Amino acid sequence: MYSNLWRNFIAAADKAANTVILAAGPVFIVLAVGLIGLATTVYFTVVFPYFYTWDEDYIWTKIYYYMGLIFSVYIVACIFFHYYMAIRTKPGGVLNAGVEQSDSDDPTIQDLFLELEEYQEFPKTCKKCHLPKPERAHHCSVCRKCVLRFDHHCPWIANCVGHFNHRYFLLFMTYLVIGCFYFALVGWKPFLLSLEETGMWEWSMPRPYMALSFLLAVAIGLALGGMCSWHYYLIMTAQTTVEFYNNQYARRTAKAKGEVYVNPYDLGPLLNLCQFFNVGRNYPIYTIFLPIPISPPGNGKAWEKNAMSYASVQTEISEGIE
Repeated sequence: MYSNLWRNFIAAADKAANTVILAAGPVFIVLAVGLIGLATTVYFTVVFPYFYTWDEDYIWTKIYYYMGLIFSVYIVACIFFHYYMAIRTKPGGVLNAGVEQSDSDDPTIQDLFLELEEYQEFPKTCKKCHLPKPERAHHCSVCRKCVLRFDHHCPWIANCVGHFNHRYFLLFMTYLVIGCFYFALVGWKPFLLSLEETGMWEWSMPRPYMALSFLLAVAIGLALGGMCSWHYYLIMTAQTTVEFYNNQYARRTAKAKGEVYVNPYDLGPLLNLCQFFNVGRNYPIYTIFLPIPISPPGNGKAWEKNAMSYASVQTEISEGIE
């Protein structure tokens, strides 16, 4: 009896927490834009004029100034572009995987089962939303729907990170980390000046804003840098956050049986990166460095597998025939 009450309590608390996370999404977005906007304003009004000086008598100072300005604007543009795209791009649902697909074009459940039968002999069904579940799709308890190649639900973008927006999410983190470390690198002297109660302060931005922005840049750079590195490891090993823990369990289970588990989607670090960023086959490599919309390869329902995966399937078929 008590165990049932405890399970019901945990389920209700989890549901309430997910509801709050979903509702608070716009608040997190406003907060993120506000903090990034504050740091950007402080950078261009205090840090940039301090670090990049303009001297009419020396051509190299002018070149250095313009190079710094172009680089700074580029980083800011990449941060805001990829953040906007991560928010606005649908991660990919089971019934409407296409980003541009309208509600009237949504396939029926029967159509989806027929489509999945092309890739899987026995398509799975989600136990929570009771819809066909393509490979690598998982159910998001916050959005209450299955998401293609689901990684996690991020309240800072009020959206799931899935097949169609994972690239934007990772590049947003990448450029934000670069921007934070660059801010700290060139802004530590103005930060020290902002801590002095007396002394000349020649910029219009008040001292506390400079100090706050510097501390935010350091803290966010370190915290997000760790998370960003973790995601690059997952990408290079062809895993999502959910799949990492599932694969860990599969490895322990296989090891207990004297077997070795092989991730069927792992094509090697370089090919995994190219597939994730969709470069090499469809787009040039330099598109990674441009703030332009790039769609991921495939429809998110079928995935290329490595040779070990096909070999294990062939072995299972042979054993079944024998």
